[in-house]
Amino acid sequence: MDAKIFLVDDDGNRLRQMIETSFVTEENLQILLAHYPDLLPGDQINPENPRRWLLVTREVGIPGDSSETDRWSLDHLFLDQDGIPTFVECKRASNTQIRRQVVAQMLDYAANGTEYWNIDGLRQAAAETAGQCNKSLDDEVKRLLESEDVDVEGYWKKVEENLRSDMIRLIFVTDSSPKELRKLVDFLNRQMRDVEVIIVEIKQFLGEGQKAMVPRVIGSTFNKEHVATRRNFTEADFMEECEPELAEFFKNIICLANKKGYSIYWATTSFSIRKYLPFSDRYASVIYCYPKGRFDFYFAQLPISYEASETLRRELISTGIFRESGKKTLIATLNNETYDKAKEIVQFILERVDEIAESQKSSEKMQG
Repeated sequence: MDAKIFLVDDDGNRLRQMIETSFVTEENLQILLAHYPDLLPGDQINPENPRRWLLVTREVGIPGDSSETDRWSLDHLFLDQDGIPTFVECKRASNTQIRRQVVAQMLDYAANGTEYWNIDGLRQAAAETAGQCNKSLDDEVKRLLESEDVDVEGYWKKVEENLRSDMIRLIFVTDSSPKELRKLVDFLNRQMRDVEVIIVEIKQFLGEGQKAMVPRVIGSTFNKEHVATRRNFTEADFMEECEPELAEFFKNIICLANKKGYSIYWATTSFSIRKYLPFSDRYASVIYCYPKGRFDFYFAQLPISYEASETLRRELISTGIFRESGKKTLIATLNNETYDKAKEIVQFILERVDEIAESQKSSEKMQG
């Protein structure tokens, strides 16, 4: 028997009966979600800090290796206020893929999206999505973060950090979730520390020309516990997750950064080395380090011209240990063959950033 809900008129004299009705197509469900992201109930996903959403795009392509364009297509990619990429796949209960195949499909999307997506490409897609609604992407980020005083570049760097560190969220949206899917999602949540997996059931009710949507998160008790485990690293925590050689490397560069007056900021997946720019009254994060053996040079926050940033980028690429990730990030993978060169490069980067900061200081004095 179909479920029902009832709407009561303001005067209390009339009761409108609405009957649960399946979505005609998955496309209907996808369009609704794109227009009304709050159908992903952020207050149920994290009651203590409700999630808010920014739609990057629908039907986002996912390559299967570095030489491909798109092998798969994800229904929706959202970001929340913490920069956590949120993969969303919609399936009606009548689709037999909802039982098992959709989970394997989603894991393919996550494994390859985190590896091959380019942050500049995602940002461009989000800008196009905002533009379709006659809005700017920067304004949409400010809305998401509920502040006019927002470090937009810092937010997108956080998105990239989360993506490369597998700090993501996977959401299966359906009108009814079979027990096979619920069991698989429960198992995945027990096994994966940084990946949050959620089912959202959206029930549709129709009656007397009215339509109502009722979303519900499945497994919200576990999700609250899962989110609570996400806390910032301490130095000891970070080093415990590193191989001994990596720990020694990171300790050395922390020591070097401290001696040169840089600040260390500990986040949930990494630490960053930051330079204070007094004449801008802000910090510029320039190096990000990850416990699995990766460090990034990020130069979007440095007060230098495009020509100067291109010169610095080419200089670092020529060392042979960096690969590009977008226009403002270079990524190096650390191993026994690159440790010595990486130490020299870190020294070079910090000296170069010092020169840039000093140049800004001199320029400000001349203008004053």
